[in-house]
Amino acid sequence: MITAHTRVSDALAERPDLRQRLPAFHPAFAKLNHPVIGKILPKLVTVAEAARVAGVDVDALVAFMNLPSGATAHPPASAPRQSDAQPAWVQPSREVRFDARPVLAGGADPFTAIVGAARELAEGAQLTVIAPFDPAPLVGYFVRQGWLAWRRWEGEACLVTFARGTTSVAPEPGPGLPEAERGEDGWTLDVRDLSPPGPMQAVLAALDAGRLPLLVHHSREPAMLYPKLADRGLRWTVDTRDDGVWVQIDGG
Repeated sequence: MITAHTRVSDALAERPDLRQRLPAFHPAFAKLNHPVIGKILPKLVTVAEAARVAGVDVDALVAFMNLPSGATAHPPASAPRQSDAQPAWVQPSREVRFDARPVLAGGADPFTAIVGAARELAEGAQLTVIAPFDPAPLVGYFVRQGWLAWRRWEGEACLVTFARGTTSVAPEPGPGLPEAERGEDGWTLDVRDLSPPGPMQAVLAALDAGRLPLLVHHSREPAMLYPKLADRGLRWTVDTRDDGVWVQIDGG
């Protein structure tokens, strides 16, 4: 049974028909059929997070996803846009804003740029991200890194302010990035020992240097990397092995 805590990718594996049915439930789910986003986003969010991004009631979404194929459903109930109370740690005078709306409107993924902006914050500064929807996966990423987050709505925009917590880790790799090594059949890059966003930075740096074809050895599937590869017109295949995930990147 699909619950609010089920990862969307698991729900789609259990019920493949949902990939076609969910866009009829709410237009926001049309992204499930995007050639790139449809492969990546379901792995990153739970059903509850997907409901929050779409702005629909989570119970209504769960009920719909558990209906038999072909069953009809009432139009989804919109979830009220709830703004969190302003916490004491917020300092408006220290705010740095990143408006993700133009990036998203252009069809690009702003994740790397947002992480970069957070990494470059001055001591005591706070980053506010502006998005046209609730960026639940982004909030989850920063919170897992130990950052504080304050989410609220202003009109049609969702604003999330991030500040370093007492145990936060700056989202940056350690000093120095590994370089790709040349082999008989191309280049190989091992990024298993890097913390996010180090692996992505190392891969993009190698690609910028023309290291193709490139075989990347990763500790886990780099879902956030794939939109970047698609933007560059590159092709890739993924091979999961006992020693990690191998991503073969080739020219378009």
